[in-house]
Amino acid sequence: MQPLKVCLISLRSYPLFKKNSLDYFGGAEVQMSLIAKELAKDKRFKVSLITKTNSQKKQIKQKRVTIYKTTIVDFLQILKKVDADIYIERTANIKVWLVSWFCRVFNKKFVYMVAHDWDVSLSWLYFLGLKRADLIVAQTEKQKQTLNQSFKLNSLVMPSLTRPMTMKAKNCKRRLILWIGRADSWKGPLKFIQLAKKFPNEKWLMICRKGRNKRLFNQVKIEADKLSNLQLLTDVPIEKIGEFFNKAKFLVNTSEVEGFPNTFLQAGLTKTAVISDRVNPDNYLKKYQCGLTSLDQVGRLINQPKLARQMGQNHFEYVRKHHQANNINILKKALLSLC
Repeated sequence: MQPLKVCLISLRSYPLFKKNSLDYFGGAEVQMSLIAKELAKDKRFKVSLITKTNSQKKQIKQKRVTIYKTTIVDFLQILKKVDADIYIERTANIKVWLVSWFCRVFNKKFVYMVAHDWDVSLSWLYFLGLKRADLIVAQTEKQKQTLNQSFKLNSLVMPSLTRPMTMKAKNCKRRLILWIGRADSWKGPLKFIQLAKKFPNEKWLMICRKGRNKRLFNQVKIEADKLSNLQLLTDVPIEKIGEFFNKAKFLVNTSEVEGFPNTFLQAGLTKTAVISDRVNPDNYLKKYQCGLTSLDQVGRLINQPKLARQMGQNHFEYVRKHHQANNINILKKALLSLC
């Protein structure tokens, strides 16, 4: 039996195939890289990834994943060259329409993976591509329900995968309050700086990458520099992130909306509690007592370190049970049934 040829499209995922890369990537890219690597371990699948790289080579082999370099000009040409049975796209963008059109013309299967709660509320995305998808994969039950209620579309829920993290070393004290994200307005980085002002006796750490809003990024740097109790880091390789979680009392999330943040999964793997302003996928923070859901609760968790430690332990147990790499079996079964 010939292996099923699966092609994932994720233009910013290449840094996750390079050790200690400081290039841009987001949570969607983390998940696509994990999915590619896990699928490739199964000989029933031949896995390729279309991305943008700085490499001079058009085609790169990373263990059992074949990586194809693309540009805007040759994107459709690369899709044709790969000649996969199934193409997988993630996040809301114009490529959803291009890939769905390509799959329809060349009789290929098209899979769309939800990366953000916004993805399931955008009507233009439905008309451009989702209605033509052979399979839609949601991250949460809420996303599944929204797709069904808004567009009458069925979807499969596959909880996000986790990647190994550096676990807490013995005698490593948790002294930081942590924020990780990009300088995008909907991520709310300035809210975290306001919290640092409110609690001057605490140590606060921001790991803030550049987003598309350069003006906001510069403002974050200026405001952070004014506070002696706040440290700002702008470039940290994903391999080093665990070290900061291990030193954190808890993680703060100030986003207006997300999908299932990878930072939440990283927090769980390192026994770190979460305080989230608005994001609480499927109400899991409350249901499993992994954190608190209001920025007004920051003082409470500062003053109750025992509660923070217990929520961190709860978080670890939740992630270990619900977000292990074997969730890929849900996707494998669905992909095999398509062909």
